[in-house]
Amino acid sequence: MQEPDDRMWRALLDFRARHGRRWKDALNLKWMNGDDEREPDSASLRTIRNHFGPSWFWNLPKLRLDDAARRLANLEKLPDMCACPHPDTGKTIIIKRGETGYWPMSSLIAVDAFNASFNVTPAAIAAMQAGAMFGWHVGAADPDRYDAAGHSCHD
Repeated sequence: MQEPDDRMWRALLDFRARHGRRWKDALNLKWMNGDDEREPDSASLRTIRNHFGPSWFWNLPKLRLDDAARRLANLEKLPDMCACPHPDTGKTIIIKRGETGYWPMSSLIAVDAFNASFNVTPAAIAAMQAGAMFGWHVGAADPDRYDAAGHSCHD
């Protein structure tokens, strides 16, 4: 594991929000005393300590945590998955929120019905295409950057 997963990032963000400016000191103390087990999502906090270590934690820049917060906030705006045409082949594909790449979609499934079942909007499709291709951290993966027709509102 080279990077915390989303659950770990959420645990860190939640801890930071609840403990304020000196949150790193507070978490480090809880880790040293074994008191982290009383924290919400304590398993994720403990996994961070065990897999990445205190050095990683202390060197974690605020900007990196802020980027994770933005990425997670954007993901929460998106449906679980959507169907859309592949940009090169035109064949229908499925994109899953937060996952890189795509999956082929059976021709037996109606695209409109599939997307309706997930409350997919054109803006969400555009954002999910960008996220699946370029990473979910990029600005283009934010559905708020698109109009109702799925066209970019930003240059």
